[in-house]
Amino acid sequence: MMSAFLPNRLTQKNFVVTVERIIPGGNGIGFINRKAVFIPLAVPGDKLQVRRVVDKGSYMEAIQSDLLEASTQRNSPLCSYFGRCGGCDFQQIKYEKQLLSKRDILWDAMIHVNKIDFPKEQIELIPSPPSLYRNRIKLKVLWERKKISWGFYFPSSHRLCSINHCWIAKNSLWNVLPLLKKNLEDLPFEFRNLIEVEIFQGDKRDILVDLRVKPKTRNLNSLRRALLNQSLGWNHQKISIILSRSQKQKLSVLGPGFVTKVVRGWKFKVSSGSFFQINDYMLNTLAENVVNGTKGKQAIDLFCGVGFFSIPLAEMFSEVLAVDNNPSAIEDFKSNIKQNNINNCRLFKMEVDGFLSLNSLKPKDIDLILLDPPRSGLEQSTVQKICKLNVPRIIYVSCDPSTLARDLAGLLQGGYCISKLKILDLFPQSHHLETVVKLNRI
Repeated sequence: MMSAFLPNRLTQKNFVVTVERIIPGGNGIGFINRKAVFIPLAVPGDKLQVRRVVDKGSYMEAIQSDLLEASTQRNSPLCSYFGRCGGCDFQQIKYEKQLLSKRDILWDAMIHVNKIDFPKEQIELIPSPPSLYRNRIKLKVLWERKKISWGFYFPSSHRLCSINHCWIAKNSLWNVLPLLKKNLEDLPFEFRNLIEVEIFQGDKRDILVDLRVKPKTRNLNSLRRALLNQSLGWNHQKISIILSRSQKQKLSVLGPGFVTKVVRGWKFKVSSGSFFQINDYMLNTLAENVVNGTKGKQAIDLFCGVGFFSIPLAEMFSEVLAVDNNPSAIEDFKSNIKQNNINNCRLFKMEVDGFLSLNSLKPKDIDLILLDPPRSGLEQSTVQKICKLNVPRIIYVSCDPSTLARDLAGLLQGGYCISKLKILDLFPQSHHLETVVKLNRI
């Protein structure tokens, strides 16, 4: 039986539907009397008896359904938490079909949302090893009778699904947890304010642990002292521990407060609060597919982060202008260009939209703009300003098909065309995908 978080209003139904494909958001879609039915945890080709739905007018969401006939693309999930944990929603699909479904998701967003007519068969698919790839996990915390449990939320809820292992995360992350659990349970009552634990794996056994407490927690210094007085037992590893109330309110407890990642020979310092891609297997592949084949006088790297693309671009261009406004990433960027002996990067600590309005920009010198925005994508004004610069090439790296489709529509209207479109599977076993789009000026 397939089920999801039950809303307040349910409608009893009894009809059979066949799943045609996966759509943006990860649901399967089928049709009954030409009306779309969205079905969670489905596989293209499944035949289902739908029992209960939420009728949204133009479509229905299946809340309860029975599998009548399994698709030939259906897989037996390896994780015992699958269906309860909200982290993965593709383990039931054979991996090759996962990739094709992600192409459907991207194409759906482009053609149906913003009428971008790019041939589906020309979207290149680049696979990843399907398990043990995540270098970072973020666990929600629940205290019960002085004992701690952690895990991820149930689908479409804020209820905790307690887990002891994750099939897609590196084993080294889970090896840290038993000792961490023991020490936390022995600490003073104030640590019942702990709500989240994030663990990030660097290279050479570097581990960064961020302990997030409730915003109302008063004194981080007293919690820091309690942690330091505890026999932590981390001597055998290179461990950093951070206490935080928010991204801006952090206190270092132990270690240097960062890890090091090496990609294509470049060394990257990554601190708590700085973004870094989570799939260790695909780091080299991502960098190569974005940077290779580019060269020129000046490149602009918008949303540059710790310099993941800026530093390799510096090999290809006379000058790189890098832009970001995340304080943690800015400090890491400065360290990274120094330790990699990069002297042709100029860093701008400011909002992207403000940078694009600078009078000092010389459009005739700019050969490439690289965009790697957050999931929310670009502001409309940012798209307009980029188009006005009239640069010959744009590379857009996206983790959200819907906002990518929206922004691409603006860039195409502004005089660009798509030359290459690739899906890199940075998130196996889930509907999420990473897209690299290369555009040329018409």
